[in-house]
Amino acid sequence: MRYPRIVLFTLLAVAFAVTPLAAQTSKMAKPAAAVKTSELKVPLRVTTPASIKNVHLTSRFSLNTSEKQKVNNATKLLVNKQFGNRVKQSTAVKPRVKVLTKVGNKITAEALIVFRAKNTYTATMSKLNYNIVGDKVTLTAKVPHYAPRVTALKKPAQIDSATKNLKATLLADLKIPLTQGYGPKALTNTPCPEFQSAVNATNSVYNTFRTAFGSAQKLIGSQSTKSTIMNVLQNGTRLVAWNNIGHGNPYSIVQWDDTPIWHSDFNTTTRFKGVYNSVILLNSCNVCKSPYSLKNAIKQHQPRTYIGGSISLPVGRSEYVDVDFWKYALLQNKTMGWALNKASQNHSLTGAFCLDGFNGSFVAVETAKLTEDCIRVNPTNVRTKKINNRWKVVDGSHWLLDFGTKKADAEKAVRVIKHYKLDRQCFVGRPNAPMQYYTVKGRAPMGTLPGEDANAFNPANVQAKKINNRWKVVDGSHWLLDFNTKEAQAKNAVKIIKHYGFKYICFVGRPHAPMMYFRR
Repeated sequence: MRYPRIVLFTLLAVAFAVTPLAAQTSKMAKPAAAVKTSELKVPLRVTTPASIKNVHLTSRFSLNTSEKQKVNNATKLLVNKQFGNRVKQSTAVKPRVKVLTKVGNKITAEALIVFRAKNTYTATMSKLNYNIVGDKVTLTAKVPHYAPRVTALKKPAQIDSATKNLKATLLADLKIPLTQGYGPKALTNTPCPEFQSAVNATNSVYNTFRTAFGSAQKLIGSQSTKSTIMNVLQNGTRLVAWNNIGHGNPYSIVQWDDTPIWHSDFNTTTRFKGVYNSVILLNSCNVCKSPYSLKNAIKQHQPRTYIGGSISLPVGRSEYVDVDFWKYALLQNKTMGWALNKASQNHSLTGAFCLDGFNGSFVAVETAKLTEDCIRVNPTNVRTKKINNRWKVVDGSHWLLDFGTKKADAEKAVRVIKHYKLDRQCFVGRPNAPMQYYTVKGRAPMGTLPGEDANAFNPANVQAKKINNRWKVVDGSHWLLDFNTKEAQAKNAVKIIKHYGFKYICFVGRPHAPMMYFRR
């Protein structure tokens, strides 16, 4: 199937450039040579375009009020002189200035300037270095197109099995209420309150997310900060959808107060649990454009789907592509490739998005993956313990099983664990998991235990089957497990049974057995 107006990219194993910034071949990344200018006098008051705001100043040196004003005036003067045309074409420009040194009356400063286009979601970053001595300012270096360089490629940490299982569970049932996990299921944000279309679209996407997921998080204007978003992307074990409307380029997306989230922010060994297995839509220009630095950095952390602007996305139209995309994908269960194409057609989009990764149904779980949710057990430490008048099976201070008043069943469970030397307790479908199983050294338990409650089945015949609108795991006409509406969990249970070659399903404490285990 072909999707006009969409650029489909296949993720290549592209390492970040490790050469100095000046050696990068991309025109956008390549800085201009250092330039010298004649000294400029810093007037007490600077007449500059109203779009240049007072600087955001940081310094580890103590500056008095007069010195702060000089830095502010000198920066405005240089920005207007060096980038006058960009200033005219941009929304509010607020330079971010860092004082590097202060010796006597000489101040050395560095300014990062973010130019956000008025008509498209394009951002251009520039950097200036300059000296201020008395009432004179001297430019020492100018980088018209700036991006931080990556000095070493770092391999991201592996995502933990609990997060993987939680994301798979969410994709199987978007509205499942979760007591475990961290953060929202879906996040939508815009740092652009000056564009009513961005605010309206963010509100519309938020409403779609709430309808589809039951809950979501919305960040508009000053709420849409880099720190808040990065916290969700790094720690959000529930996150499966993220929509961002704002300015960008191949290296970054800009958040509130002109703070970029750079490609280098993702070049870290930190786990990005929120990014993992999520669908990301960045309504930002050029974030899917060579040299693909931001795209490749995010892709390292395994999102299901990455969608971003590859050609100019206009303010006032492209935002509503986001709105329609999520409605089609989440509320009408259309494939994401079809949804993006149709949404672009609906609004006669003059720019274009790319779609990289999985482009099928949003709620589809990729069947090739085996997802396990397991905890370690030390069988030599396992024992029974009466806690609050209930008999528990414990491993040290960790509770494994609860047998209520049935002490004999709890003791039998301990014998089972020690007999088979079970060292992992695993679940499919927590909380209230329909399937519980154990392994020993990564394999299925083998052998028999006198008096155990075991039922044989043929793993070759096991399948997930919908019976009376409930998903069962069956062996022919024999029902083994009941997952209710959770199709993905039932299919995952089948994969686990076949993977380990389980041939017996066993119980301790039927009916309503607190312990279920499988063996060969």
